[in-house]
Amino acid sequence: MSTTTMTSKDRRATTVMRRFGPVHTAVLRAFRGKAMWRFRGGDVVLLTHTGRRSGTQFTVPLLYVRDGEDVLVAASNGGVDTEPQWWLNLLASPYAEIEIRGERRAVVAEPVSDDEHAAAWERFRAIGGMYDKYQAGVRRRITLVRLRPYRARLTGS
Repeated sequence: MSTTTMTSKDRRATTVMRRFGPVHTAVLRAFRGKAMWRFRGGDVVLLTHTGRRSGTQFTVPLLYVRDGEDVLVAASNGGVDTEPQWWLNLLASPYAEIEIRGERRAVVAEPVSDDEHAAAWERFRAIGGMYDKYQAGVRRRITLVRLRPYRARLTGS
């Protein structure tokens, strides 16, 4: 549990994300990959993950960059100085599902390595200056997360 006290700016940003995220997700799914898959200069992925305490499935829209078959997302939390809940949930259980333009696939999440972080960060900077603004406004290094395709193994075959 984080001991960081949220500032009024952080509370406002969190409120906006909590209200806008479900609306954006609903629009993306309603139009089956035909609308709103670009936002603020970047491409959008829907990430569905399992709550670490509740076991409930949650879906969040995130900007992403591709890295081969992998998808990279930034745990920026909109510039809030705490890790986003989706990332904390993935740390507890890294298996998730992503959806891009109506196409879904299973993934496993892992943090981008320290060696890869700088190059990956540059790719997020290319989306827009918001990521530098977010990083400047927080005390933590924003985690970049790699979502690798995951193919479940069949047992008993």
